[in-house]
Amino acid sequence: MAKKNEEKTKKMTLLGYYESLSEASHPKTEFLNNVASRCNVSFTTARNWVTGRTKPLNPRHIKVLEEITGIGEAELWKA
Repeated sequence: MAKKNEEKTKKMTLLGYYESLSEASHPKTEFLNNVASRCNVSFTTARNWVTGRTKPLNPRHIKVLEEITGIGEAELWKA
């Protein structure tokens, strides 16, 4: 039980979430495709958001990232 509570309080960034995805079934590509599809942006734009090269200007896109990852806006691109 204590381990679950620790996991809930652990903070994660968007890049950290992306990097924690398994590579076996291409979940990273699936994640980026999902973000791109739900935000109606290109795959490259979604990848740039994840890597921190750019950030979405549209607040709706940030909400989609929060919904998909479960990470709050304040934590998505924390250094």
